[in-house]
Amino acid sequence: MRTRIGALVLAVVAGLAGCGIPPPEECVQDPEPVLDAQGDVYRCIAAEDCPRSSRISLCVDDTRGDVACLRCLDTRCVTIAPETC
Repeated sequence: MRTRIGALVLAVVAGLAGCGIPPPEECVQDPEPVLDAQGDVYRCIAAEDCPRSSRISLCVDDTRGDVACLRCLDTRCVTIAPETC
């Protein structure tokens, strides 16, 4: 019984350790600035300040998802592309 519990604990710890591993570089694209008609980057305080279409959502956390989203990054509106891998 002790061996099973030990193996289970090790499996859980190993699984959680993998959660913090960033994806390979080729899977992550740099954030793209959101530009206005004059080619200037939109400025923001929060992601809600950024202009967006109905097809793109606001990023809810710092992790990349399966779809693109908008974020306010260093007072600039940027589009975060989804992971490609």
